[in-house]
Amino acid sequence: MKKVLILANKVPYPSKDGSSIAMARMLESLLSIEDIDITYGALNTIKHKKDVADFPKDILDKVIFTSFEVDTSPKIISGIQNLLFTNKPYNSIRFFVNSMRKWLLTFDDYYFDHVIIEGAFMGDYLPIAKKKGKHVILRSHNLEHVIWERIADNVGDPFRKFYLNLQASRLKSFEEHLTKQSDSIWSISPVDAAWFKGWNIHTHHIPVALEDGVPVQAIVPMRCFHLGALDWEPNLQGIEWFLSLVWPLVLDMRPEAEFHMAGNNTPEHIKSQPENKVTVHGRVSNAESFSKSHGISIIPLLSGSGIRIKLLENARIAIPVISTTVGAEGVYNRSRSMIPLADEPLDFAEKLVDLLDHPEKAKQMGLCLQNDIMTTYSMPSTIKLIDSAWPL
Repeated sequence: MKKVLILANKVPYPSKDGSSIAMARMLESLLSIEDIDITYGALNTIKHKKDVADFPKDILDKVIFTSFEVDTSPKIISGIQNLLFTNKPYNSIRFFVNSMRKWLLTFDDYYFDHVIIEGAFMGDYLPIAKKKGKHVILRSHNLEHVIWERIADNVGDPFRKFYLNLQASRLKSFEEHLTKQSDSIWSISPVDAAWFKGWNIHTHHIPVALEDGVPVQAIVPMRCFHLGALDWEPNLQGIEWFLSLVWPLVLDMRPEAEFHMAGNNTPEHIKSQPENKVTVHGRVSNAESFSKSHGISIIPLLSGSGIRIKLLENARIAIPVISTTVGAEGVYNRSRSMIPLADEPLDFAEKLVDLLDHPEKAKQMGLCLQNDIMTTYSMPSTIKLIDSAWPL
């Protein structure tokens, strides 16, 4: 019987955002393996606060689950203290909380066979994890320093650019240290896995397992959408780029086209614009229903790392997608892609209009996308890779 401890910076259920989807699918994948006993510790933060009662009962019955209600929100004073008095990345120390640390210390040394740390932001628990587990796995969702570097590249304000680059530099050093100190790395992105392998030869690419989905029946003509939280800086930058540079070109070509946005925490300056056929829906109760009724999915990311879980979620239900190369990174690239990729505003607009004009073509593309993605990201294939990644 393998005793496994998982440490996460958010409660994985309900799994609606990319990282919680990735966490939930990993937990479900592990539970599909025989002779495994899982203890799960998760921070329940103000930003991503969830009711633990919403945790699926069939999962909760199989897991020893403990959550810790904490406020990890960035604060000006602590941010300044971090800037002046430490060389650690702010986004790791925010998640190192005393309640979880004390809980971990209640376990005997080497009580667990494996400890899985879900992402670099939980990396400050590594020293304790190495005492409580015989083998510590860093499961990487992203290369966090790459996200911050790319965000900084797209920022004009000099002070903000300096701060972002400073945090990116600290994150890079932190991720290098974590990678070398962990016993093995499980990366959800093959692109990121190549970087990790340079620091730790025990690196494995373990894709996110997807649930089978019912394909969309028809693509709504002349409609496109973006689904994602806009309090995540890469999403916000991408939407601002799309609205300012791409969407006006689309409207010039197809004035009847519509663009719809859904997701948590839309900032005040991103508003519905009826005159420009832009509708902001805010949080929606059912992401799949929203996606199936709003046509073409756009992923206009200019920064980010790892893989886009929303791309995989769209593919699972055969939603056609158009993306920037960064938005498809880790899944597709210029040499192999099942979706249109475009990084220049006019190119993006023209490829989007082509799909808007031809909903049947878009539907067929979505079905091909579904088939391709489900071949790689199925639960059986992921479980097979996990089995091979366990240390002997």
